[in-house]
Amino acid sequence: MNVTYSYKITSMLMAPSLDNLTDVVTVVKFDYIGTDSDSGYSGTFKGSIPVGAPDPSSFVPLQDLTEDEVIQWVVATYPSWDHPQEVVAKEINNQITPKNEEAQMPWAPPPPEPVPPTPPPTEE
Repeated sequence: MNVTYSYKITSMLMAPSLDNLTDVVTVVKFDYIGTDSDSGYSGTFKGSIPVGAPDPSSFVPLQDLTEDEVIQWVVATYPSWDHPQEVVAKEINNQITPKNEEAQMPWAPPPPEPVPPTPPPTEE
């Protein structure tokens, strides 16, 4: 596998007021997405991380943050990327070689045939 990773911030929690500062981010929720260039499949690890106490000298209010800044927090403070990379690899491998697909029970009636859509009436 040749996996490239990316991040997406999915949500943040905040304190309206904390340590005499306003709109302080307290938790970041994110997706860690790995895409395998060999197979084209991707997997996603969903994580969250608490944000430490704000430093008043470098504090940035929530409304002034960029996604890149928040991703830098996540990258710098997440304890280890081993587990997220294992989760992504497992998801990709399960798509390459499925192991848990739904099975039709032999005693159950077959699923109904799909009904084709009705074409719109033609005007004459």
